[in-house]
Amino acid sequence: MKNLIIIGAGGFGREAADAAIQAIGYQTEFCLKGFLDARPEALADYASLPPIIGTPEDYVPQADDVFFCALGNLAARRRCVQLVKAKGAKFQSIIDKTARIGSRTHLGEGVFVASGVSITVDCSVGDFTCIFHNSSIGHNVQIGAYSHVYALVSIGGDVQIGEEVSIYPGSVIVPRRKIGKCAVVGAGSSVFLSVPEACRVMGNPAEPVD
Repeated sequence: MKNLIIIGAGGFGREAADAAIQAIGYQTEFCLKGFLDARPEALADYASLPPIIGTPEDYVPQADDVFFCALGNLAARRRCVQLVKAKGAKFQSIIDKTARIGSRTHLGEGVFVASGVSITVDCSVGDFTCIFHNSSIGHNVQIGAYSHVYALVSIGGDVQIGEEVSIYPGSVIVPRRKIGKCAVVGAGSSVFLSVPEACRVMGNPAEPVD
């Protein structure tokens, strides 16, 4: 059995630990070992959680370790993953038992799929991407690596989403649109037009914002 170590002991890290207990493969493929965080006091108020056992910089991966990166900042997530992978680390996906994953859908390494998520057929979810509670992903959707799809997002069929994209809660993206790399879709937005790379949009209909 593998030992799961969560990188980041903040709110997302604690959420990931709780989700891991409800995930496919818990206690048959992996168990929860602890956290990596530069703040040794980060879990002082959470005595029931496993301990912080080091930092991403100083921890040396062991043969039975697998990792999940629970950093909400997408650029920081990429840097931290690359740092730990350079030491030979392997990453574990956390997939809630209630998530529905359609046929011929590919999930990358180290992804997070929360409770109530529906990902339909022929989709692709890139490495280290997170999809949160009760979001719906239509057919043939492609989501790039290191992206973040928050709760209650609806993404129509044939949408293409680049790397390091953030789509905030309650947003709707109509079918056949493109969301460029590093774009941000604000909470509650309705996206009717494609979004250029590194553009921030918000509203109904969604429009660029500073």
